[in-house]
Amino acid sequence: MHFHNATGQVMRLADNLTLKELYDMGIELTISEKVDPNHELWLSDEEIDAIDTEKKDA
Repeated sequence: MHFHNATGQVMRLADNLTLKELYDMGIELTISEKVDPNHELWLSDEEIDAIDTEKKDA
């Protein structure tokens, strides 16, 4: 398992660690999508409800 930070440094860890084990070690992970770095494709529950309502009314 290799982690790269913004400055290009690399951390190598065992391949079989879970996210909880990484968290317990004090490692903070940020997961983002390269195709959607601003999370514009993610919708809140309220936005999903509004879309569902619009579909029912149509």
